[in-house]
Amino acid sequence: MGINRATSRLGRVLCPFVLSLLLLNIRLAFAQSPIPTMHIEVDLQPVEVQVKDLHGNDVLGLSAKDFTVLENGKPQKIAFFDSGNGPVSLVVLLDSSNSMGSTGTLGSATTIAAQFMRIARPGDDISAMDFTDQMGPFEYLTSKQLQNPSAISLAPAPSSGSALYDAIASALCHLRSSKNPRQAIIVVSDGVDQHSRLTLDQLIDLVRSSRAQLFMIGLQSRSDFNFQGHVEPKVTLISGHDIDNPTVVFERLMKESGAESFIPNSERTLNEALKAVSDMLQSEYTLAYYPEKTVRKGPRKIEVKVHRKGVRIFGSRVVNPTAGAAHQFHFDKATCTVSPAFYKYPYEAKLTHGPNGMIYREDFSDPHTGWPVHKDSHYASGGYELDNHPSTDQDAASAGNSAGFGNLDRSPTAQLPRAAPFDIEPPTFHPNILAAYGPWWHDFRASVNLKAVFEEIHNEPKRKPSDEARPTAGLVFRMNIGGYYALLVGDSTDKDKLSIELVRRDYFGTFYTENQLIPWTLVTQPPSSETELSAEAIGKQISIFVDGQEVKTVQDDTYDDGYVGFVISGPGRALFSDLLVEQK
Repeated sequence: MGINRATSRLGRVLCPFVLSLLLLNIRLAFAQSPIPTMHIEVDLQPVEVQVKDLHGNDVLGLSAKDFTVLENGKPQKIAFFDSGNGPVSLVVLLDSSNSMGSTGTLGSATTIAAQFMRIARPGDDISAMDFTDQMGPFEYLTSKQLQNPSAISLAPAPSSGSALYDAIASALCHLRSSKNPRQAIIVVSDGVDQHSRLTLDQLIDLVRSSRAQLFMIGLQSRSDFNFQGHVEPKVTLISGHDIDNPTVVFERLMKESGAESFIPNSERTLNEALKAVSDMLQSEYTLAYYPEKTVRKGPRKIEVKVHRKGVRIFGSRVVNPTAGAAHQFHFDKATCTVSPAFYKYPYEAKLTHGPNGMIYREDFSDPHTGWPVHKDSHYASGGYELDNHPSTDQDAASAGNSAGFGNLDRSPTAQLPRAAPFDIEPPTFHPNILAAYGPWWHDFRASVNLKAVFEEIHNEPKRKPSDEARPTAGLVFRMNIGGYYALLVGDSTDKDKLSIELVRRDYFGTFYTENQLIPWTLVTQPPSSETELSAEAIGKQISIFVDGQEVKTVQDDTYDDGYVGFVISGPGRALFSDLLVEQK
């Protein structure tokens, strides 16, 4: 049908094996919290099958008495049965985050929903939501609206990335009130989740415990993320944070939730995938039973037998659900977003509110507040440390071969200043180390205390202050997918002076270029070895400060939002303490 297959572990495109339709016993209750929330408890075990004759044709019209469900060989009482004839409630979710490389070729979530409507059956109802790290708006769409999808705007607010797991969970929450017993979710995403409050394990538990089938339509990430080819469970973003490998995300959703995956490369193959989803929904039999409450170790073998001659049955046979009591999942009552009162980001423990908005204070005394933890970037006594020691040529080559977008500033070619993207020679000095975390900032003032010790570059004499390639360390701000600003400190030949500069680094694929916004400036060196660096960014105006004294102001509107973090360039060690970011 022209649909490219995912890897064998990611799923079989248009194969007769189908999703495990997940049916539930939902009890809703309101939790006592400042934000009205609901929690969902689920304990039904569903299983879905297709029945085909010896010629491969679907066998329709069977009833519950034609089936037997066995768990570890023991017959189970069928508590729910559906023959696939009823209407379906369908949600289309489109990942519109900055990691997506092909979103524009497929249109919006509404456009995809409109395409599905062309093959929908009477009684089907369809809703759609574009998402990034923010959800919504979630829209229930009429046939008339779907005839003119361009008139409907579902674009979310600007964001820092994707919350894929939370978006799927939010859709499941919305579907709880569906009038149709059959439900499905089509997710169009590259699988890159940067900001979900739920973990992948929690999402899989919720998907298993829902009525909705999950269909994943996979698109490739932006080429400069360079996630392809990685097999490890985690990959590292430019901020230094580890996320689930997108390939692993698809694999686990396929294997553990019974999802089906499609990899379209054109509008035609997307339509073929949607048609395949519709055909599956019309030919599946869904059976569900209540497992025993006793705790079981290891996987449960679930078998479905059909009492008809000359037919074959296809579907889920072995599952490994979480044993024990039913789980609770908490959502905001009004919006169905994952409840921030129950699922907190680590940095939120460091947030307070001031006269202008958020205030973020981090003293790094608690190693569980969410900053990256790697060999070269970690919590340390008295603060947060970036440790950037020179590596051998073999180590540098290895780093360059393994680096993805997340390791972009760690690759040996990425950090050479001012070089053209395709005309860069590998430098002899060590790569940059970056770390960033916390809220996403627009207008703000950020300050941090810095102690830095730099090393000579490959036994060369220390560079002069005017040399742009010398080791530096400093404060990073407005870091996003395009690049970042950095207020940098470098060694000075004058022991009573400190050299600082402000640069903007712009990413191009796997390289970046550097623009010097404020050239190297000498300021008086404080008696203490610790220096307070501050940057204030309001609109396009950027002001830099050293020990509370304003040094210079410049205007640049290339980046207007992003993370705050730290960087060290070249060999050395930098300790950052007492980070304060205030919204302006």
